[in-house]
Amino acid sequence: MKKYLGKKVMIVVDRPLGSKHPKHGFVYPINYGYIPNTVSGDGEEIDAYILGEFEPLKTYEGYVTAVVHRKNDDEDKLVVSRELNMYNKDQIRALIEFQERFFKSEIVIYEDEIEKYIEGEEIEFDELKIEFEKLIKIKKYMVLATSKDNRVTARSVSCIVINSKIYFQTDKTFLKYKQIKSNPNVALCIDNFQVEGYAKIKGHPFERESKNFIEVFKKVHNGSFNTYSHMENEVVIEVEPKFVTAWKYENGKAFREILDFKNRKAYRKYYDNSK
Repeated sequence: MKKYLGKKVMIVVDRPLGSKHPKHGFVYPINYGYIPNTVSGDGEEIDAYILGEFEPLKTYEGYVTAVVHRKNDDEDKLVVSRELNMYNKDQIRALIEFQERFFKSEIVIYEDEIEKYIEGEEIEFDELKIEFEKLIKIKKYMVLATSKDNRVTARSVSCIVINSKIYFQTDKTFLKYKQIKSNPNVALCIDNFQVEGYAKIKGHPFERESKNFIEVFKKVHNGSFNTYSHMENEVVIEVEPKFVTAWKYENGKAFREILDFKNRKAYRKYYDNSK
């Protein structure tokens, strides 16, 4: 079930908000449904809780933000919302308690699986973050990788950084926009720094919420601003970094420095090539 974490899924809602359980009679305080053409541990389709929607639904498309692993049942559940990481474990537990109170379960969230791979000597977070953001301001361009349905594509984008978030603009008819809309998990690369992040589609560059973006973008990428920012299909993309990895060398030894933005921690791990 963990393979669904971070993926976009379509749900048929057979127990909408406000409906009653057909056997036990309790009321569903959230929408609940299943993913068609799948098989769960009980032989039926995989079920999913839908969070963050406050009207009864018939169908829903969203991202799998958590897996509910039931220790005393054959069937695990998915937790789906319109954005990844909208809810932490405690919030998810509270929202699904109406049904999960009958089971012993463990909640695995999307970021848990990523954080398993982070280890090493702890180093200064702010120092490495400043180094990373200065590099973006100097270089101005990054390679962006996006994916959908097992197709991965990459291209250079004109970037700026505001409050530790990376911004660029694109046309709504372009492939990268369509891939981001379907799968907001993206990667960026600049020199020796690699970024794993979550992309949000904002409004047009000249909309009010993009005021800070357009002021900075105009100064840094004036050519792109004059050529593209006024176009009707143009949109701003905001990337929130989750993890940033920098490959470095010291006295001939290779090591990685990793920024964990969620926990505001940084780590250094030397590469052991003796194995």
